[in-house]
Amino acid sequence: MRRIKLVVSDFHLGTGRSAPDGSVNNLEDFISDEAFIDMLEFYRTGEYADAEVELILNGDIFECLAVDPFLEGADMITEPKSLARLDAILDGHPEMARALRTFADDPARRVVFIVGNHDQDLLWEGVQKRIRERIHPSVRFIHGPYRFDGIQVEHGNQHEVQNRIDPHKMFLTKGLPEPILNLPWGSDLFINLLMRLKQRRPYINRVRPFRLAVWWSLLHDLRTLLAGIWYFLVVMLKARFRKQVQRRITFVKTLRVLFGFSAWPTLEDAARRILAQDGVHTVIFGHTHIPLTRHPVPGKTYINSGTWIPNSNLHIAGLGWNLMQTYVYIEYESERPRARLKLWHGRRMVEEDIIL
Repeated sequence: MRRIKLVVSDFHLGTGRSAPDGSVNNLEDFISDEAFIDMLEFYRTGEYADAEVELILNGDIFECLAVDPFLEGADMITEPKSLARLDAILDGHPEMARALRTFADDPARRVVFIVGNHDQDLLWEGVQKRIRERIHPSVRFIHGPYRFDGIQVEHGNQHEVQNRIDPHKMFLTKGLPEPILNLPWGSDLFINLLMRLKQRRPYINRVRPFRLAVWWSLLHDLRTLLAGIWYFLVVMLKARFRKQVQRRITFVKTLRVLFGFSAWPTLEDAARRILAQDGVHTVIFGHTHIPLTRHPVPGKTYINSGTWIPNSNLHIAGLGWNLMQTYVYIEYESERPRARLKLWHGRRMVEEDIIL
């Protein structure tokens, strides 16, 4: 029997393209529902009907941080709040949920969720139970690296200082009426700064490189740039003097994060460190939204699966708007898995929404 594994990441599913009042939801970045449903159907029928296929959803599949980010206490995320956010996302993408259920219904198919920094809500046992109820009872969850047969798959946020989730303190409880998620600095900034800017400029989180975006704003959108600087200062002050002592971000920690900050890292150094270990020949990350294949260690491979949301590139090498539905295809050849980066073109797409 053929053994296949598919790795995708960074869908950032929000609450759907339509807001409750019928207008366009500018906080939703995912427009590839039909393309992904088509891909799932392709890998469960035809030449793959008798294959063993595992779908690895490698982090940030859900954009939990963008669900009601303007409500008071949006960064105080309890389990009931996470459940409500998950339900809102699945209700906004019902066809995707049904397609995942149909895929997982086959005994030869498996679905694995790896926790990312934008869907940290998956750490709650209640959220995992709800996903098993709404998608399939066989769904597995992994926080941290997923290793098999010389391949290590992980989201990648743990290799960035601003997005690292403390594995020893995933929840905060002291002095609180109920536990909350211990958000990394980057998530706190996303909710309290980037979501406010996204109201003004819906594309703000999809522009790269960051440095060129800042220079472009200085010349062409100074008001938004100044607003961003102001929001940043306010967020930093609030984080420093929060009522909850355990959630405060000290000045030293802020400096450490700022000096280690990178808006669009490739994570090649992190991949190189992992590949230097015995027994690992392939590393697969997501998180960066930059699909690539590299060989940082001779004879070993680093692949980034990219993202399924559109990006605007200001660099001359890739200038323009693009949507690349990339994924990692792993097939066992003589009992050894070989991983390749692929681009899904689809089989039946006639038209699609675009985000500009």
